[in-house]
Amino acid sequence: MNLLNNKSKKILAVIIIFIIIASGLIVYFEFSNVNHEVEEKEEIKEIDDRISPLENQGLFLEIIRIRHRGLLNKIMKKGLSWRIKPKFYYISNIDGLQYVSKDIESAGGVSTETFFEGWDTIFQENMISKDTPEEQEKSEITLTIVECVKKGIFGLRSEDIEREQINVIYDYRTGHWTGDDYLYDEDGYGHYVGETFEVWFNLYQTDKDRDKIPYWTEVNVLGTDPFVDDSENDFDQDGIPTTWEWKWGYNPNVWDDHKNLDPDIDGIENIEEYIKSGVDIISLGVLTQFPHKQIDLSLEFD
Repeated sequence: MNLLNNKSKKILAVIIIFIIIASGLIVYFEFSNVNHEVEEKEEIKEIDDRISPLENQGLFLEIIRIRHRGLLNKIMKKGLSWRIKPKFYYISNIDGLQYVSKDIESAGGVSTETFFEGWDTIFQENMISKDTPEEQEKSEITLTIVECVKKGIFGLRSEDIEREQINVIYDYRTGHWTGDDYLYDEDGYGHYVGETFEVWFNLYQTDKDRDKIPYWTEVNVLGTDPFVDDSENDFDQDGIPTTWEWKWGYNPNVWDDHKNLDPDIDGIENIEEYIKSGVDIISLGVLTQFPHKQIDLSLEFD
């Protein structure tokens, strides 16, 4: 009898110990899961999805240069036809707001027509701006190049012929655009090569600190201060500052070997592309540098 009681006590003790251990394990794992969930929640950063809380939202379109591509063909032909310079203008449309470059209104309210006459508009930069609704996420931009072509036996009549049309969509969160021109495309970002005309342009938005990095990108992606101009800061110490890296698709917080990187394989490393992008355009005739496109140097000879 005593033997059975002792045996029962031992079994009961084993059961109690097992229950205590099992309960402890359950509590431990539950507590660990709670802590893990808390840590995960703490790691989730709240997105500040505002687009332009510090400035009245607006967009700028810079028409940097328009070049007619027909000069070489004219020179190769016999005669002096190359002396007859083309006449053209452009039409920009930003979210329905149209601007026609040839339509000029003088201070006295008199309307006149002024055209580009020549093979190249270099050093004749134009800028169009538009106020956009606050917190608008994207804008649609169309740039049309129209050539005035003489008609008739004596060339007394002319016809406006639409030669090129560039359509892009600008993203106010990132400051980048897509469409007929886009980052990493073969023509170069902000550079469009059509059948008749070649166009260089730029897009950017109003920005409190003037570093051309949008508010949304600064607070949610880069972690920079939207009140401080970071255009010349080089946080990752790779030799190229923030604004240039962001524009050309690099992370300004991650070190890149720009001294050796040459994505367009043109023999000019990124560090040189960056340096040349800041060279005085007038003194050297250099328009801009595209780190993802070959043949970056553009010189004009008269």
